[in-house]
Amino acid sequence: MFKFIKTTVIGGLLFILPLVLIFVLLEKAIHLLRGPVEKLLPMFAGHDVAGVTLITLATLFGLIVLCFLAGLLARTSTAARAIEATGDKVLSNLPGYQLLKDTTARFAGMETPDGAKVGMIAEEQGWRLCLVVESVGDWMTVYMPDGGTAGGTAGEVRLLHASEVIMTELSWLTLAAGLRRGGRGLLQQMQPWLPKGS
Repeated sequence: MFKFIKTTVIGGLLFILPLVLIFVLLEKAIHLLRGPVEKLLPMFAGHDVAGVTLITLATLFGLIVLCFLAGLLARTSTAARAIEATGDKVLSNLPGYQLLKDTTARFAGMETPDGAKVGMIAEEQGWRLCLVVESVGDWMTVYMPDGGTAGGTAGEVRLLHASEVIMTELSWLTLAAGLRRGGRGLLQQMQPWLPKGS
């Protein structure tokens, strides 16, 4: 019971920390841009809409424009290589980064085909769902998440022969959502890949 509570609390913490980090970074970015925007648009000072100052709204709009321009830059091949290198060497070490990255990509409609895939591993009395992180030759690195409200942010890593893993077409987000629901709905979604009984 203690292990369940501990892993659930740690998993929840690892899931919440990236979201809090994004909120803090957005707040800091707005705070940093506020000064230059006040100097560029002095006529907005002292005015507000629904309790929000026009300077804050202009700063938020400026931040959105900067994000758009950064997104255009990120589409160049040089920037894409730099982002991939940063993600592999630095950001992938942050808890929950891959889940956050996948969620953001799906929200933006940019889910990449080379992302992690969901697989199934035969165990003594059934099948265990896993996330296939990478494959080299006939071997795969798989992440087997624990269930519960942590949504898969706690689990174990194994190296398995490719013949032991049945690949599916489900996304990591589908698996994470099912784990947060305690597995409800996953059986129906896994039907195409479950072996048919005789």
